[in-house]
Amino acid sequence: INTVIEVTDDYGRLHRFKNTKEHVRVKGAKEYAFRNAPSFMSVLNTEADARDAYYETEAALDHYFYHDNVAPFIAFRIIQRFTTSNPKPRYVKAVATAFRTGIYEGIGSNEYGDLAATIAAVLLHPEA
Repeated sequence: INTVIEVTDDYGRLHRFKNTKEHVRVKGAKEYAFRNAPSFMSVLNTEADARDAYYETEAALDHYFYHDNVAPFIAFRIIQRFTTSNPKPRYVKAVATAFRTGIYEGIGSNEYGDLAATIAAVLLHPEA
């Protein structure tokens, strides 16, 4: 079974996922079978392996970067390094929002992860 699914995420990025159903079975023992995890990598040592490794690594990094917990995590750590070690939740939320939206009081590029907007929020917020 092969299915290609197109999904547009909250940040406007288009993702294409291929669902391939693969099973590994132990010869002569029907009860010993499991589904293989999806992978872009080939088991053969070919020229395409470097390309496939690049795509798989980029997909993993994108997944981590756009995870819902990244903005508050980055906000909390940057606030700790620049202003206070125990920031209030609304301060963290304002900085996390600046990281997500890429803009704070006119500073930034309107792109997710804009550090100029994030640092502006850290330094210009009333609780700084």
